[in-house]
Amino acid sequence: MAATCIKPVKSASEVRADDHAIRLTEFLANEHPKLKRYLGEAKFTSLANAYITRHRLDHPSDRWYSRHLVDFLRKSPPYARKPELAELAALELCLNEAFHAADAPAITMNELAALDPDRLGSVIFNISPSVRRLGVRTNVTSLWACLRCEELPPQPIPLDAAQELLVWRQGNAPRFRLLGNEEAMAIDAARDGGSFGAICEMIAAMDDPGIAAARTATYLRGWIEAEIIAGLRLGRRTAPLQSSSG
Repeated sequence: MAATCIKPVKSASEVRADDHAIRLTEFLANEHPKLKRYLGEAKFTSLANAYITRHRLDHPSDRWYSRHLVDFLRKSPPYARKPELAELAALELCLNEAFHAADAPAITMNELAALDPDRLGSVIFNISPSVRRLGVRTNVTSLWACLRCEELPPQPIPLDAAQELLVWRQGNAPRFRLLGNEEAMAIDAARDGGSFGAICEMIAAMDDPGIAAARTATYLRGWIEAEIIAGLRLGRRTAPLQSSSG
């Protein structure tokens, strides 16, 4: 007579642990859908199980649970050998943070135009709380774009030089785009409380001081149109800005 295989009955605590792991895996998948699509169902579940084993839920809100995932992917084998995984998770984390950031009214070009031109150099910008900056060293933006369109992503490759990304929320939609080195320095200076005049001086030291004010104004227009500037205030009076013909 053939032996009957009897599966052991799980205890109540084991059932609760299984349910807990399933819930956290589903949460990670909801927070990082591109990472899940890139890895596939089985590999993502394996990653989630490894992460859940390492990191317990230590915050009342599930929304904060994945905050250690980027560091986990960067340092834990075998994931550390694939740097695009950590960068894909980091990009999704920034987009999630931008989406959940506090609301702030965006200014318009009309509000900027209403300022006294002689005080423009002293204007300080309040940057939207949704703004994030992210440096990447792989083609993660191409991977993300293909995954978003449910297309086959390209092979991951290291970049010759790091790329700077700007992540923010425009309306109700989180967005990102590439930043040039000059604009990256300009928006970092603005976030640190630098005035328009101070940013112009910084840009003038980088390249072609004759049109530094015009280049800064171009960046500022783009930030306003993208709803990145949440307010303006006048700082200490500075010398009037010089035009390229001055």
